[in-house]
Amino acid sequence: MKKIINRIIFVLAAVTLLISCEADYVMFDSSKNFVAFPAKSTAILEQGGQVPIPVYVVALEGSPAVDVIFEFDITGLDAPAVEGEDFILVNSGKTLSFSTGTGYDTIWIEPIDNDEFTGNKMINVVLVSNSQSYQFGANVSNAVTIVDDEHPLKNWIGTYSVEALSYGNPGGWDEAWAVQISTVAGELEKLQILIDAGSGGGEGFLADFDTEAMTISIDPGTEAGDLYGYGSTTMYVGDYATLDTEATIVGSIADDGTIKIDNLTMILTDYGFVNGLWDAFNTTWTKTGKKSAPATKDYSSKAARF
Repeated sequence: MKKIINRIIFVLAAVTLLISCEADYVMFDSSKNFVAFPAKSTAILEQGGQVPIPVYVVALEGSPAVDVIFEFDITGLDAPAVEGEDFILVNSGKTLSFSTGTGYDTIWIEPIDNDEFTGNKMINVVLVSNSQSYQFGANVSNAVTIVDDEHPLKNWIGTYSVEALSYGNPGGWDEAWAVQISTVAGELEKLQILIDAGSGGGEGFLADFDTEAMTISIDPGTEAGDLYGYGSTTMYVGDYATLDTEATIVGSIADDGTIKIDNLTMILTDYGFVNGLWDAFNTTWTKTGKKSAPATKDYSSKAARF
């Protein structure tokens, strides 16, 4: 009898729990309708042709038609893009019409290509109003960068896949890096390099490019960020057996964008020159023109020393 009573109590408790856990659904109503860009920024190549910048209206089905007004804003920009000089608005006006009351429409911008280097230009495309007074989403503006294709170092700007052959353990400790090389404001002989060796902690650093000698140079002791998850990584010249803390790191560059840097030594800064020697590499940098190959992430055998 006692067992039967206990079972009845258990069933009643379970039923009560199910009733008390009734789903609390989040309802979408017209007060939550909004207008926004899907992205905060857009990069446009100067020679790239027309580029779309979508705008979304999120609303309930059956919502009335809505017009969205946008403007160009150059307030506070160091290198503003001027309509008619740096780009053309392909749309007939600065109003987007959503006849079904929801969905997306597109702002079309066409950059104007020229034959001189003026540097990257920027402009903010801003959503200013809409005919239904809907709220604006998080991305109410889109920062557009028009990338100048006349940069004297344009051959070496872009994404790279890097084969880093180990001197410490050839074949066993080889690495693959993903690298982004980008322009530096006000500099025509320097580019910024960002290495992703797998940990995602890389920091941009500067390198000098000499297009007469066809060389790339990096100062000794340059910080490259937390490349391996052990704190800051510093770069020097060495071959794993020797280390030169005073020598400039020098490599070669080719017109097709290829870069080669030998004796590139990585030191874990916090561990010192001796204990912090991670590895030395002979590196080949191949320009991909698109998303670079993923960086090597499994450094367990090499990291076991630390």
